[in-house]
Amino acid sequence: MDPFTLIVTALLTGAAAGGQEAASAAVRDAYGALRRRISGDGADVEVTAALEANESCAGSDRAVVEAAVRRARADDDVEGQVLAQRVLDAVPSKQVFNDLRHAQGVHAGDGGTVNVTFHNNNSQ
Repeated sequence: MDPFTLIVTALLTGAAAGGQEAASAAVRDAYGALRRRISGDGADVEVTAALEANESCAGSDRAVVEAAVRRARADDDVEGQVLAQRVLDAVPSKQVFNDLRHAQGVHAGDGGTVNVTFHNNNSQ
């Protein structure tokens, strides 16, 4: 996974998992460390606001999180990448957040069958 995607995924996943009562201390600690690193310990007000918005409704606007990571130039930060990997490693695999709102023909979960038919409405 490229550094940018790694960090964005960790921020989305950490916010989603960290907001649950069952989230482990490891998830909360790893996410908190990544959040502090990305926001410059809260010094970057715009990045902090974007991360807080993501925490209040985790995954609701991936573009805002992506913009915050770009603004912070976090994908060039090796320590940020290490912290992002710690977040993903701390989240149990069943809790990984998948944003499928714009997907088509996707089945998530264990077992099951999905039959999908796509129609081309652009006939000429």
